[in-house]
Amino acid sequence: MSASTGSAQPSSPTTFYNHALALVRRYPDVPLPRDGEPYPDADRRRNRVWSAGRSDDQGTRTSRLIDEFFSAPTEHRDIARLCREVVDYDIAIALWPSIAAAIGRADPGQARELGRHLTRTSTDQNPTVLGMALLAVAGTEDDISLMQTIGLLSDTFGLLASQALARLPEASTNLIWLADRTAGWGRVYTVCAICELADPAADPWLLRRACDGHHLNGEFAYKVACAAPVHDAIAAPDADEALIDHTGDLLSTLAWCDGMGETLREYAHSEQALTHYLSHIGALTPNLVRYQSVWALACFLDGRPNLAPLNWAALEPLRTGYWSLLATPAWHSVLTAASDNERTREWAIRILDELRQRLAGGQ
Repeated sequence: MSASTGSAQPSSPTTFYNHALALVRRYPDVPLPRDGEPYPDADRRRNRVWSAGRSDDQGTRTSRLIDEFFSAPTEHRDIARLCREVVDYDIAIALWPSIAAAIGRADPGQARELGRHLTRTSTDQNPTVLGMALLAVAGTEDDISLMQTIGLLSDTFGLLASQALARLPEASTNLIWLADRTAGWGRVYTVCAICELADPAADPWLLRRACDGHHLNGEFAYKVACAAPVHDAIAAPDADEALIDHTGDLLSTLAWCDGMGETLREYAHSEQALTHYLSHIGALTPNLVRYQSVWALACFLDGRPNLAPLNWAALEPLRTGYWSLLATPAWHSVLTAASDNERTREWAIRILDELRQRLAGGQ
C-alpha cells in the first residue's frame, strides 16, 4: 500500500492465498482435505507463546486496532506493526458488530486496499482473518474470486467469506460455488448464508445438494427445510431422483438433530413431506443410503430418539408405511448385503436384530 510504511510481514515461503491456490489446483471441484490444514503458519502457531488475554471473542481489541490504524496520518500507518499486534492474540473468525463498525468508520477505499493486501500477502492466520473482515465490509465484486479462494480454507475462513459474499451481487451463485467445495463447519456457514438470502434462484440447489451426509448437516437442516419449498417439491408427481434422495437425507437429519437445530417436530410440513417422500422412495430401487434414511424416519415415527409422543393425524399410517417398506424383500436384502460388508456389518447386524425383536413383538 503506497500510503503505508514498513514491510508487510516477515518473509515466509507461503502466503495463505498461495497455499489455498495450490490446493485448489490439486482439488479443483471438491472440498479441500482437512479444510486446507495444515496452514502455512502451523509450526509457528504451535510454538508461539501467547500473551495474556489471548482471545478477542467480542472483537474489542481488533476494533481498537482498526480505529488506531486508520486514524493515524497515512504516512505513519505501519502494516508490519499492525500485523505483529494481531498475531499476538486469537482474532475472531466472525464479523463482530464492533469490528464491522470500526471498519465502517474508515475510508472504504483505504479499508478495501488494506483488506486486499492482508488477504493476498499474509503468511499468518490472524492478519489474513483481519484482511477478510475488511473485505467483508468494504469488498466489491472485484474481490469475489479472492474471497472464494481464501474461503476454501473453510473451517477458519468460511464464515467471513460467506458474510462477504452475501452482500455482493450474484450472492446465491457465488455462495453455492463455495458451498459445493466445502465440508464440515465451512459448509454450515455457507448453507446458512444461502438460506438467509431467501433467493428463489437458490431453491434447486437447496432442494438437491445442500446436505452432503456430514453430521454437521444437523446445524442447517431446519433452515433448508424452511428456506426451500421442500414439501411442495416432493409432492410433485414427477419429482426426480436427486430431489427424492436429498429429501430423504434432509428429513432423516431432521429426525435426529435435536440439540443442533430444530427437528421434524418443529417443521410445519413434516407430515406432508413424510407422506410424499414415502410414496416416491418406495418406487425407487433400494440401496444402503436410502435404507438408512427410511430407517431413521421409521425410528422417529416410533418415538426415537425423542420420547414425547407425536400428535399427528397421519402418525399411524406413516409409521405402518415406513416399517412395511423396510420389511419388503427388496429392502430387506439391502440390510442383508450390508451385514456381509466389513464396513457396515456392525450396524447392519444391530438393525437386523432390532427387526427380529420387532417382528417377535408383533409390531
